[in-house]
Amino acid sequence: MVSIPLEIVISLINHISTLICIVLSIVVFIVAFQIKNRSRRIRYFISCVAICLGGLMFQIADYVSYAYVVYSLVIPMFTLYFIETERDAGQNWDGFFWMFLQTIVSVLVMMMVVYGRGGYLISVVFTAQNIVLIVMLYISSKSIGEIIGFLLATLFPICTALSGMLYYDLRLQGAGLTMMLLIVFFGYQADTERELLDKQVELSENKVSLLMEQIHPHFIYNALQQIALLSDEDTTAVKPAILNFSQYLRMNFEALTNEKMIPFLQEMEHVDAYVALSKILPSRNFELEKNFEITDFRIPALTVQPLVENAIYYGIGMSEAGDIIRIETKEEGGYVFVKVIDDGHGKQTELSTQKKHKSVGTANVKTRLKILCDGEMILNKSDEGTEAIIKIPASRAKM
Repeated sequence: MVSIPLEIVISLINHISTLICIVLSIVVFIVAFQIKNRSRRIRYFISCVAICLGGLMFQIADYVSYAYVVYSLVIPMFTLYFIETERDAGQNWDGFFWMFLQTIVSVLVMMMVVYGRGGYLISVVFTAQNIVLIVMLYISSKSIGEIIGFLLATLFPICTALSGMLYYDLRLQGAGLTMMLLIVFFGYQADTERELLDKQVELSENKVSLLMEQIHPHFIYNALQQIALLSDEDTTAVKPAILNFSQYLRMNFEALTNEKMIPFLQEMEHVDAYVALSKILPSRNFELEKNFEITDFRIPALTVQPLVENAIYYGIGMSEAGDIIRIETKEEGGYVFVKVIDDGHGKQTELSTQKKHKSVGTANVKTRLKILCDGEMILNKSDEGTEAIIKIPASRAKM
């Protein structure tokens, strides 16, 4: 019986595993690159895959020393990916310390390659690099359950580094890194699907509260009653009032079935219809001013109109001072801003029922902004009035 030399077996293992990992890395890279609206987190992950793929290419071409140098850069980039993951979860991470440690390890690998040190020491350094990663993962979270996926993924590069310490010519570091990235990517996709389902549930619940908030009976009753009075006082104003009322209702009902962004000017049509209706109701007179530096963008439906409503009834409407409501738009620092500003002083005189009505409307606006475009709403109150600011990433507003 002919025995195959151990060197040939190890060489076959090296080449077959490298070829398989190249194919897997290319597939993951293509799938990840096709993700729309790539966040900084997924861009770091794509960089990890690209670096690992570069190392595999060097290894299949028998440039093993160059492959080790490239492999040493994967974990520092993965550290950035994890830090960004923690930030997405609400934690503020300063990655300088961990990146500094991982960069030192990468420099050690480069020095060993330059000075011709063997695979044993390099495998020791790779093991240390992964241990540092595990320590970072453990410190970052309050429980093991929160990082179990990351910990399982890091076992692969640790095992391959240890195998390199036992058999100097066994070069599976690229395979270990590839398996780690595969597991992390599957976890990322699972998290994305779970977040999508959560957002769909939240959006559905928000629609119900939005319906109750926007189509509130007392406003409809008052508007119809005032239109009826107009028929006796000013017949020429009846038809425009009915058309405004019809448009107001139509925009509200359309918003409940629309899960996409709408043009800003379309939202302003809804605002204009609401303002026209408000002016025929027995309330304080006011003027609406518009200062638009930008209009070519999209926004979730029913986000500006509720803020204008608050400005009318809980800003200038609750105060003897102020009679101006301004809507401003601008683009700055990669964001589109929409501001609704009133010069009233009504915040101190709101009834408890009015505060509840106002808070529900504001909560609806915040929810729709967060779910549909990753936007936010900021409310600034002062003695001069109230400023409500809608802030949307320009990349989302101009899609």
